[in-house]
Amino acid sequence: MYLLIPLALILASSAGVFVIVWRKRPYLEKLSAAETKPEAGIWSDLFPEFAEGFNGAKPKLKHYRGVWLLELEKFLRRLRVISMKMDRASDSWIKKIRKVTERKLPSSSNSLRPAASPPAVLEQTAPTIEGMKKEEQRMIIEIAKNPKNPVLYETLGDLYMKMSNFSDAKESYEAAMELSPEKEGLKKKHSQTLEKLV
Repeated sequence: MYLLIPLALILASSAGVFVIVWRKRPYLEKLSAAETKPEAGIWSDLFPEFAEGFNGAKPKLKHYRGVWLLELEKFLRRLRVISMKMDRASDSWIKKIRKVTERKLPSSSNSLRPAASPPAVLEQTAPTIEGMKKEEQRMIIEIAKNPKNPVLYETLGDLYMKMSNFSDAKESYEAAMELSPEKEGLKKKHSQTLEKLV
């Protein structure tokens, strides 16, 4: 039923246009015979560039190509600016949401800490060097999945401290401090790492 209504409207409007053109045909023939050249037709009036091309004159395709490429470049630049603005806006929204959720949660629980506490996992796998290496790889993969989580960097720093890899521990704690500068425990761990490096 819903398909028949648009079809009926299209057919009725097409029939109306046809009737109007059919009735005005004698006048159009008089006008076209009096004002146009014998080889020219309605298509040459609508598309003079193509008519010139068909009559032997070479169309200025190189000129039009340059114009189209300029317009395409402008469009792509505008699209790039719009996407950058959207990226900045979404990043600021994420930061605002993160601040609101951190305020609502008590200070003792960290909202970014995963369900399985990484230090508990470290205690299970830490006895051997192989276990620590596997845990290091797992933490690096987790950081790659969520690069803005300061808890993961802190946990990786703790692992490096247990492995006595103080330079990597220092870098991990610095990355965590950039993401969460208000946390005092990170500053303390970072200073302990600096003392062991000296």
